[in-house]
Amino acid sequence: MVALTGGEKDTIAPQLLKAKPNNFQTNFNSNNIELLFDEYLQLKNAEEQIIIGPNNGLKIKAKIKGKKIGLTLSGDLKENTTYNINLGEALSDYTESNILRDFQYVFSTGANLDSISIRGQVKDAFKGDYLKDAIVGLYALPVSDSCVYLNKPDYYARTNAQGYYQIKNIKEGKYKIFALAESNNNKIYDNNEELIGFYDTDLDLKKDTALSVIAAFRALPSKIKLKESSLKGNKISLLFNQKVKNIQYQITPKTNILLVDKINTDSLEIYLKDKKDSLSIVLTAEGYRDTILLKSEKEKKKNTLNLDINNYQNTQNTIYINSLTPLTIINKDSIYFKTDSLNYIKVNTKLSDNTKEIIINYSFENNKKYELFIADSALVNNNTEHNKSLKYQVKSYNEESFGNLIINTNPSANQIIYELLVGEKIVYRVIGKSDKINIKLLNPGEYKLRIIKDENNNNSWDAGNCLLKRQAEKVSYYPAGVKVRANWDLEINLKTK
Repeated sequence: MVALTGGEKDTIAPQLLKAKPNNFQTNFNSNNIELLFDEYLQLKNAEEQIIIGPNNGLKIKAKIKGKKIGLTLSGDLKENTTYNINLGEALSDYTESNILRDFQYVFSTGANLDSISIRGQVKDAFKGDYLKDAIVGLYALPVSDSCVYLNKPDYYARTNAQGYYQIKNIKEGKYKIFALAESNNNKIYDNNEELIGFYDTDLDLKKDTALSVIAAFRALPSKIKLKESSLKGNKISLLFNQKVKNIQYQITPKTNILLVDKINTDSLEIYLKDKKDSLSIVLTAEGYRDTILLKSEKEKKKNTLNLDINNYQNTQNTIYINSLTPLTIINKDSIYFKTDSLNYIKVNTKLSDNTKEIIINYSFENNKKYELFIADSALVNNNTEHNKSLKYQVKSYNEESFGNLIINTNPSANQIIYELLVGEKIVYRVIGKSDKINIKLLNPGEYKLRIIKDENNNNSWDAGNCLLKRQAEKVSYYPAGVKVRANWDLEINLKTK
C-alpha cells in the first residue's frame, strides 16, 4: 500500500469566477460589490491594504463569506468618473495563504472608462539594480509635495522582477508621481529605511505615456539620532542613523583613552585603557546633543585573537595584517619569514596609527615564494586576547604581473568618482575631472566600475531630498565587467552626462 500524500501543495492564488456588478462596469450605480472566487478566502489588514482611487472621501468595508468577498462603499460617487479598487495584499486563499496581489476591480459611473495608462521602471539610485515590488503611486493635483508622507496614492501599481510597472485606467489630468520601496506595505512614506523616488515636475497626462526611469534612494534622516550604544570590556560602541561629522564627546568619570576609531562615519568606537563598570558620555555635533548612560555588559569567555592578512599582489614589498581591535606586538622576533631554502628571516614590523594593523616591510625577490609565520601569543589586543600560531603563503611579483586601466571620458565641471569593486567591496577609488583617468598596477581579475557624479564636490555620493525636490547624485555602472590582465593596458571609453 502507498500512503496518501494529499497531492501537491497549492501555490496558486484565488482566481475570480464572477463579479456582480461586472468588472469594468460602466454606468455603475451600486454601493455593493460581490466577488466570487474559486477557493475559500481569508482577509488580512483590509483597511490598510484596500485602496480606491480617485479617493474623494469614499470608504470601503470588506467582508468574507466562504468563497465570496463583499465590498460596501460609503460616500458619494462622482458622476462620469472611473474608479479603481485595488485589494493590495489583503486577499488570500484559506488553506495555504496564497496572496492574490493587487487585484483590481474597475468601474465607471459614466458611459466610458478612463483609459490612459503609464509605464516605466524603478531602480536603486546607488546600486543601479532594478527594484522588485516597489510601489509607484499617482496623486491627483492639487496636492502638496508632502502628500506621499500623509496619504495613499489615488492610483498605484507594483513593479515586477525587472522593475517594470504599469498603471491603467487613469483619468486625464495632472499628477505627482512617487516610487516607494517599503517593508510595511502601507503605501505611505513613513520610515527612513524606505527608498523613495520622484519626478521633479508634475505629470500632465492626456494619453498613454512611457516615463523615464525613477531612481529611488534612502534619504538622510533630518535629525541625527543614536541607534545603538554599548560598553563591552573597555570598548564603547556607538551607531548613529547617518554619518556624523566632527562628533565631540566627554566621558564621566574621566578616563584615559587608548584609541578613537571610525570618526566621521555613522559609527564611533572609543577604546579605554581601563575597564569601567559604568560611565556617562555627552555627545555633541552640529545640531545634535545627547547624554547617554552605559553599563558594562557581561563579558563572554575570551576568544582567540583573529587576524586577516591583506595578501594582494603588490610591488611595494609591504604586507598588512588587520585586526578588528587595537593590537600590541609582544615579541617582534616571533614574526618572521621562511623561504624555499628553509632560511628564517627576521622582518621589520610596526603598528599603524590606529594600532589595528601590523605593517611588514621586506625587500622581496620577484616571483619567489615565502611563508610568513606569526608564533603563538606574539600579539595581544585590548581585551588581552592572544593569537594562535599562524602561517601565510606570500609571493612577490614584478610590474609585469599587473595590469593598467585607462578610462577615456569627457572633461567635467563636476568632479567624478571612479570606484572599482570586487563584489561590493571597493578596492580602488580615484576622483578627477580630466578626460583621461589612469589606474596603474591593478591585480589581474574582473572588476565592476562605478561612476558617481559628485555634484557638490564633497568626495562622496549624496542621496536626494524629496521635499526640496533634489534628486540623488547620479550613479552609473560600466555595462560590461572590467577584466584586467597581467602586463596589459585596458582602455575603455565613457561619456558622463
